Amino acid sequence: MALPRVINTPCMILRPQNWHHTAVFSFPLVQQIRFSRYPRHYVSPVVTKEVYEKSEDLPYDTSIPIRAAKNDESSSVFYDPTVAKFTNLLMKTGRKHLARNLLRETFEEIKRVQVEKYHKAAADSRGRIETNPNVIFHRALENIKPVIGLTSITRGGKSYQVPVPLKESRQRFLAMKWLLNEARNKPKPKKQHLPVRLSKEIMAAYNTEGDVIKKKYELHKQADANKAFAHFRWW
Repeated sequence: MALPRVINTPCMILRPQNWHHTAVFSFPLVQQIRFSRYPRHYVSPVVTKEVYEKSEDLPYDTSIPIRAAKNDESSSVFYDPTVAKFTNLLMKTGRKHLARNLLRETFEEIKRVQVEKYHKAAADSRGRIETNPNVIFHRALENIKPVIGLTSITRGGKSYQVPVPLKESRQRFLAMKWLLNEARNKPKPKKQHLPVRLSKEIMAAYNTEGDVIKKKYELHKQADANKAFAHFRWW
């Protein structure tokens, strides 16, 4: 909940040439004040499952009141923060339930394809076939994460595309964004829904194939072509 608060800013004084009096105008500044429903002595909950696995004791005193956890936070063994972030990117107009169902159907499609491949393969090669869609999803993201990117820096009135190393969060965001864009913007075959197209893109990235891998290599190639401007990062 947010309430506006009016703060008086310094006044502006105008002295027009044809006026005999000074006109003073005050422009109030509206600032948002955000507050929680909980008092200040309420502590935030600890939802990281690793904290409870290391010690049998609770990470806080049981006599201290605790705030309710957020809807997207969980200490369950099935909770995956990377999958939760991908669900948020997949979501449109706040329909998270629909995004979760689409991602669940995507994982089911990956599982079905891999299990069929497992049963059709020879007995000695079955051990190399991964059937866990969660593992496939994480390896696909690792395969398409870019290591270096480009940023626009202006020097002497001219803009340069300067290669810079990317943070882990930025790498993960670009990998997820490329996957979704390829699944959504590709020409859609007849009667092929988003979970089927997204599962194909994830499997292609898992096998280091497809257009998403080409985007990663293209970005690295552009960064290598502009390495002469790398010194603009510092001066």
